[in-house]
Amino acid sequence: MTPSDALPTCRRKALRVLAASLASLGLAWAGYASGQLSDHLAGFFTGMGVGGLFAAALLWWSPDMSDAAPKSALRRYRREMGMAMTGYVAVMLVWKPLLHAADAAWLRVVIALLPAVLMMWVLRAFVRFVRDSDELHRRIELESGSIAALLVSAGYMAAGFLQSADLIAVPSSLAMLLVFPAICLTYASTKVVIARRYL
Repeated sequence: MTPSDALPTCRRKALRVLAASLASLGLAWAGYASGQLSDHLAGFFTGMGVGGLFAAALLWWSPDMSDAAPKSALRRYRREMGMAMTGYVAVMLVWKPLLHAADAAWLRVVIALLPAVLMMWVLRAFVRFVRDSDELHRRIELESGSIAALLVSAGYMAAGFLQSADLIAVPSSLAMLLVFPAICLTYASTKVVIARRYL
């Protein structure tokens, strides 16, 4: 057994994600400090770095579930997710400038919906992977997704009541954009807890 084999698969992935996250944060800091990056790009790389730190922490505590689906389904999932997320990152780097440069309403609609279309590709890959997984993995995914949806829905409704009472003021566009990431983050956190209970 080599030294790298002594570390569980999820923890090796966590270290790779941690390295990429720190690189993204370093790029954002260096670019912002030198004035070479716009606020949009600096914010983008900061968000990627912070999100990556969260993902690395979750991976570190996650049990290994690499045998939950056939190897062919796992390879397909990684390929589809990789292409979709690469496309998403590329689009988000130029999304705002493209949106501001477009004059025609139909073109603005197409550009505005590009990130959502790529997210649908991500969701399709995820659903196909879960469908091809074993029963235990599907149960973990179902419980995680259900709990995440309920928690975020309850939180969103509570925030709505606070907003109606003029106790908070969240712009509607921001609130709508935060729902999907909130579900994803809650789902990922819940899945770690549930998976550790079953595995």
